[in-house]
Order: sequence, then C-alpha cells, then structure tokens
Amino acid sequence: MARRASSGVNTQALIIGVVILVLVLGGGYWFINRPSSGFDAPKLDMEQAMGNSRSLSGNRYQVSGKLVDRRVESIGQVVTIHVGEESNPKPLSIIIPDGFKKGNLVLQTIYTFLIEFNTNGVAVAQDVKQL
Repeated sequence: MARRASSGVNTQALIIGVVILVLVLGGGYWFINRPSSGFDAPKLDMEQAMGNSRSLSGNRYQVSGKLVDRRVESIGQVVTIHVGEESNPKPLSIIIPDGFKKGNLVLQTIYTFLIEFNTNGVAVAQDVKQL
C-alpha cells in the first residue's frame, strides 16, 4: 500500500519554534533593560543598619541613594545619602577616606556605594558609581 505524502506544515514544530523565539527575545530584552545593581554585594538592610550597625562590622554591602550632604573632616569626606522612598527617606552617613579618587560627588545626584562597616559601625566607602 502506498503512503500518502504529507502536504501540510508541521504546526506543532512551528508553535514550539515561536515559543522558543519569544522566550529568547523576552530574556534578551530583560537582560538589556534590567536596572544596574552596581556591585556584586548584598543590598544593605537599612533597618538593621539603623538598629545596630556594629553588628555589620567587617561586612560589605551596596547601598543606593541621593547625595544630600557633603562635608570635609579630618578623616576624609563625610557624605550623607537618603536611602529609600521619597516620602520616608532614611539618612546614612558614609566616610570617604583620603586618597579616594573617584571624581567629584555632586549633591542631589543618585549614587550606589560599595561600603564596608568599620569596627565602630560606621560605613566606609570602598567604591562608588553614579546611576
């Protein structure tokens, strides 16, 4: 008995191909448009930092916020950023040690800092990126 030749398009393979194409394009779009996290360090939990920052001593975190104050002290620059939502920002002071060469920091600009807490529980900048 002779077999009849298939004359139609394989719809199952076509559907699988379209689904794979959509997944690849969607993943590429997400990868390109995802917000920059800044550094490969965990984000700082502000509640823990405000409650007991000495417990964070020796740990590195990333924190993003708007620069609202900048002062020059004997230990280097001390900057204050507002972290969190606009309606209820939490201030965080960060020491920028002498010899830190990352350009000028501009007030009212959003930055991401890589910080490490010293033994006194004070945040010290290791690196900074402008968002």
